[in-house]
Amino acid sequence: MAKKEKSLEGSCLCGKTKFTLKGPYAGPWFCHCRECRKNYGLYGAFIGVLDKNAKIKNPKNIRWYASSTDVKRGFCKVCGSPIVWKKKESTHTFFLPGLIDGKTGMKKGKHIFVKEKGDYYTL
Repeated sequence: MAKKEKSLEGSCLCGKTKFTLKGPYAGPWFCHCRECRKNYGLYGAFIGVLDKNAKIKNPKNIRWYASSTDVKRGFCKVCGSPIVWKKKESTHTFFLPGLIDGKTGMKKGKHIFVKEKGDYYTL
């Protein structure tokens, strides 16, 4: 019998945008692309979940920005915290693990777009 993964809850900095995630989870992934570095000030870290397993409790607080032709990023309209990104036609949504309340129980994941990483940090 497969181990049941725990649900994760989180919120933005001000707490006005809350979410609940249910596994299975993908990641965490650490993205070093230009867009993530511009958006987060360093690299991005993400946990992927099936759309049907992600519940944003107050979705009207999310403002979306199309950062490329394929990707949109969601921010809290109150405090500006980045919360989520979504690729067009994907069945997964990616949340920032730093917004999770408590421990995730996840181990270090893989790094992607490493060739685009900044020269001011090492892996």
